[in-house]
Amino acid sequence: MKSKNSILLVLLSLTLLGTAACSRNDNQSVAKPTSTSHKGASLNVVKHRHQSKNTGTLSANNISPQENVSIITVYAANKYGDSWQKVLKEATNQPLNVTLESRDSASGGYKGQGYIYQVSAGDASSSTCYTLDGNGSSQTIYLYDGDHYLGSSTVREIVDYLNRNNYDSEVKALMQRVKIGSQSADSDSSTNDSNDKSNSKSSIPGDEGAFTVPMNLRGVWYDKSGEKLIITDHAMSSEGNTTELRKQDPNFSDQEKESKSIQDKTAQLGAANMTTVSGFRCMCVAGWTQIDGSRSLFASHSEKGEPVLLGIFSGGGLQSIFWKSPQLAKKYSDAKFSDLKELGGIMND
Repeated sequence: MKSKNSILLVLLSLTLLGTAACSRNDNQSVAKPTSTSHKGASLNVVKHRHQSKNTGTLSANNISPQENVSIITVYAANKYGDSWQKVLKEATNQPLNVTLESRDSASGGYKGQGYIYQVSAGDASSSTCYTLDGNGSSQTIYLYDGDHYLGSSTVREIVDYLNRNNYDSEVKALMQRVKIGSQSADSDSSTNDSNDKSNSKSSIPGDEGAFTVPMNLRGVWYDKSGEKLIITDHAMSSEGNTTELRKQDPNFSDQEKESKSIQDKTAQLGAANMTTVSGFRCMCVAGWTQIDGSRSLFASHSEKGEPVLLGIFSGGGLQSIFWKSPQLAKKYSDAKFSDLKELGGIMND
């Protein structure tokens, strides 16, 4: 017998399909200089850099999110100096952090589209940031110090600049320390479960404590129809319906799941865990008393230089792509992405 939570999950999957923790960015990039009064001093991290007659080996194609941030930071530090150079120096022996800020919450007018990418080192605050426009090697990066516009350049122009000056060693070393969304891009959780008091067990049958959603899955997401999906540290909601995410005891039996009493008590709960599907690290969500094998999967990814949330249904492949703004979701509503074809679903329609 199917529980009513099984039916509920199918309904939720139509609106809550989204993301997890795997980022493979083929489009983000960096920028070339425009005229400016700022002059950045070179950072002699690699002493043989200017002695070499060979050019660097960086490529403007298939740049990962970590390499993208590293390229931008090394370029901006050496081109504009000041705050960007300070961030690069501070990142020599501590993490280089990138956080996303909504334009709605930012003061000043920023060029480009989508989010404002704030860059800082360690626990220090910083005013350095950038925005993006376009995709691939022709993507434009707009560089800022606070709301002061410094200049812009395409990815290919930036990479050519770095290669001419043999900055590839600095870029490759720095990208190992990049953390996106206050955590490593391949990290499953933004908190240490052993120190998270919200993970204590409750009296809910089968409960093993709160499930902590990976940082890069959290936020407000929009699908092509404009529907909003909100994912927080321990819950997700859409159209006024909220599902609390908990870890479930693997020994929680089917017999218990068929209990109407338990079904009624857990109607707003989802059983969540991490899994991997076709190379994508995903958050897997099922109804608390669901017995059949269907699941909703959520994976973090990026397209067109922007973070996206992939909504994958275990019974039918990729169902939805969520973006960080309704404008981006509408703009790319009919786009087909070759790197998602292996998931099936809407990419093969």
